[in-house]
Amino acid sequence: MIRSGVVARLAVRELWITFRVFAVIGAFVAAGAVVALVPAPLPTLAGRLAAGLGVGSLAAAAVAAWSIATERRRGRAGWLIGHSVRRATLLAGWFAALAAVAMTGLAAAAALGWLAASSVTLRLEPAGYLALVGAVGTATLAAIAVGLLAGTLLRPRPAILVAVGACLLAAAVARFGPIDPALVPGGAHVALAGLREASPSAALGIRAAGVGLAVTGAVLVLALSAMERAEL
Repeated sequence: MIRSGVVARLAVRELWITFRVFAVIGAFVAAGAVVALVPAPLPTLAGRLAAGLGVGSLAAAAVAAWSIATERRRGRAGWLIGHSVRRATLLAGWFAALAAVAMTGLAAAAALGWLAASSVTLRLEPAGYLALVGAVGTATLAAIAVGLLAGTLLRPRPAILVAVGACLLAAAVARFGPIDPALVPGGAHVALAGLREASPSAALGIRAAGVGLAVTGAVLVLALSAMERAEL
């Protein structure tokens, strides 16, 4: 755990000095700012917020793919492994760092979104809104895990394309597929876009959050397996 914390701090520092942290946080905050500054009815507002948070999730996936692939290419990952850092620790540290950055941006965007929604309706349930935002958070964690998996297997640019493409495919299935969006990774964004005053949002959000966490765990297992075999 101590070494994972050290790797996470190093990862945050790398994200900071390369300005990648601003790409992730900025994407989320921009979504909240647009919703807060451009008045609209609740259906339109929810759709804009969901779309903006989706862009933030894509940014997180792209940064994750670029970061871990770059660490491999430049030999920094290999240097850490050569100094008694386990590969699982390396992966966990980067996941924790990226998750912390993304959740910071998501929290800011969610707060702005709530303020905007509260200005157009007084009957929106806080529990339902928080459940849907939490589900979007787990979907973002899954996107980060997909980025780490792609970055472990590929070079930086192909890794970004694969990670973003996989996330967009999941979103398309959730939006246009024949099954319940809450049962598909990325369906949390679709559920948030459908937020209404009297809709049962809490149960929907909890179900989508469970799916997001399950997908995150499964993809991280795949990423760890790939990391154990990757050349660092």
